[in-house]
Amino acid sequence: MQPRTRSAPLATLAMVIAFTIGLVAIAAILAMPARAATITGVVRDRDGKPVEYANVAVPVARIGTVTDSDGRFTLDVPDGPALLEITQIGYEKAKRALVVSPALAALAITLSQAPVPVAEVVVAASSFGKVGKSEGATLRRLDVVTTPGGMADVFQALRALPSINAPDEGAALYVRGGDPKETLIRLDGGEIGHPYHYEGASGGLFSAFDAYMLKSAFFSSGGFSAKYGGVLSGVLDIETQDPMNLRTISVGANIVGGGVSGSWALIPDRLAIVGTVRATDVRLLNRLYPASDTYVQAPASGDGAGRLLYRYSPTGRLALLYLGSGDRISVVSQRLNFEGTFSQRSRNQLAALQFQDAIAGRLALKGQISVQRYRTHWTFGPSNVENREAHAQASLDAVWDASARHELSFGANGRRRTDDLSGAFPADSTDYAGGAPVRFHNTRPTLEVPGFYVEDKARVWGPLYATFGARADYVSLANVWTSDPRAALAWRLGDHQTLRVATGRYHQPADAAYLDPVYGNPQLRPLTAEHVIAGYEWATPELNVRLEGYRKDYRDLITQSATTFYSNEGHGYARGIDLFVRGRRGPLAGWVSYGYQDSRRKEGNQSHEVPSRYGVPHSVTVVAAYQLPSLWQLGARMGYSSGRAYTPVVGATYDPVRDTWHPIEGEQNSARLPDYRRLDVRVMRLFSLPELGGVPPSSTCVFYVEAMNVFGSANVLDYVYNADYSQRRENLSYFSRHIVVVGFGLTW
Repeated sequence: MQPRTRSAPLATLAMVIAFTIGLVAIAAILAMPARAATITGVVRDRDGKPVEYANVAVPVARIGTVTDSDGRFTLDVPDGPALLEITQIGYEKAKRALVVSPALAALAITLSQAPVPVAEVVVAASSFGKVGKSEGATLRRLDVVTTPGGMADVFQALRALPSINAPDEGAALYVRGGDPKETLIRLDGGEIGHPYHYEGASGGLFSAFDAYMLKSAFFSSGGFSAKYGGVLSGVLDIETQDPMNLRTISVGANIVGGGVSGSWALIPDRLAIVGTVRATDVRLLNRLYPASDTYVQAPASGDGAGRLLYRYSPTGRLALLYLGSGDRISVVSQRLNFEGTFSQRSRNQLAALQFQDAIAGRLALKGQISVQRYRTHWTFGPSNVENREAHAQASLDAVWDASARHELSFGANGRRRTDDLSGAFPADSTDYAGGAPVRFHNTRPTLEVPGFYVEDKARVWGPLYATFGARADYVSLANVWTSDPRAALAWRLGDHQTLRVATGRYHQPADAAYLDPVYGNPQLRPLTAEHVIAGYEWATPELNVRLEGYRKDYRDLITQSATTFYSNEGHGYARGIDLFVRGRRGPLAGWVSYGYQDSRRKEGNQSHEVPSRYGVPHSVTVVAAYQLPSLWQLGARMGYSSGRAYTPVVGATYDPVRDTWHPIEGEQNSARLPDYRRLDVRVMRLFSLPELGGVPPSSTCVFYVEAMNVFGSANVLDYVYNADYSQRRENLSYFSRHIVVVGFGLTW
């Protein structure tokens, strides 16, 4: 650890004083009377009948309510301009621009019917948290920013869904017993690898893009469409927002960082831009709440994104997206019985050009081309590794509304991936001490994977609907074609109940680390998984219940080989059930998710199937939010999960040549860490700022206090040992301490 300079106490004192002044200023603002008014009204259809359980919201202010059985609603909103949005399944969305004041009269709002076409019945399985009846989004921005304990992070919010049986509290997506690399993550149609900050240190803690950019995030944990290829377990398909006529600027900050974001209409209905910039630095947080880790250089990260939108016709759009992110960390870390400094720097860039249009009102086209550049360099003990990636992709998708009974989708895509991995790795995975033997790695495989698909969603008979599809992909290094048939059935038992079954085959190319011509096998075949899923859903505007059972069988997993270094001799399975219950009643809303999983795999140096390290048997999450009077909101999130599987150390042997001890390991993944528990609570207050010094009044302000791990549960991330392995101690997770985060957001 580097010694502190004499100026460090002064810098610490200055930061604490500045933070205290900021809190006092915010408290003074909150002490001002909140200029709010109560909006009342009634929502009816064209025949004058009340529309019950309609959502009435002011999205910018992040507040809303639902209508009662008479279609009436009451909503507290800050004074000033506001845009009211009213939605209900089966009706067209209504918008009402208002100037809120105590004198505002009761509103009368009429919704027009918009029957859902039979072709839009949800057939796909395993998309928990969906909204509406069509193949919609799993998460919207409002879900992300209002999930307690999620820190307005897309990946942390997704952890509340039942199909993600995460073995730790990082951001990586562990889907139904699969490696995080088995989940495809797309941003505006382009595949994005390494979408996390601090990935090398902990598998990723937070997303590398701001939730402000999020329009919707479709997440599927199995049985997904044939248009998604090259992945075994799940899909996260993110679309960034595309406002054409908004002019807003938002500023936000908390004790770990801050950011600026905004949307601006350059030419109304024609040209617009949306973007965000943010940065984090945890030095103040670590001084207020000391961590067990010793930082040689405090973690810091930054990211920014911008999207230029151009509407060239009533149906045609072009969008150019750029995303850049970077982070650094240097921390004293321990692996087995070795303690040393882990240092890492990473940078990621993604550029994507996307277009969409419609031909003759029947054929919808969407295409994209994207390029990603990623670079990271990390050191730990004898390891000194640099990884560079250059990935390019292009795709074209078409949806043809063939008839009232058929919706035909088809498309093609091509991927080119070049991975440059070089550096020194320990020759013995248990020996990290000085002078340890190393193995040098220098590989640059280029993988080309063109593919195409076709899919037909149809009404088979009466209440029975089906999706039949298939895709084919060519993997250049292995010189093989893969074929993936997929199918799903949905039987509507009524307006609220649906039974679903789905099955399919999925392939994924081997990771670049295994394809080295010297220390690997470039001829490795793609990995294979076969999904079978069955589920039941009850869906009403106020209650959604989904229960699913699944089985996933793996073939061609990567194992070590004495002749070719690696081979496709691995196999395994994952089976389990997922339960998701989401509801709303008056000011109270929330959900409960539960997942059970049994997963075993043979891969790496394992001689037989052992419990998977990519999941846990049981996980439960409860999320609730209560809208209090006067624009206060109280939220909580409770999480519990079984401990992650790990390989215990049962003894040690002494190496006199190296003067070090080597562990004797027991059965692989035969033990489990203690169970994981955590409770997070958030209090949020909405208010508005008056005009000050020429600065116009804000439309929305939010002040929040979030307490994470309220009970201070000491959650174990791993075990580490002394020099001769005679003593073991717990290595606690990052959030195994009381942390209170104070922050605010201002929007004009």
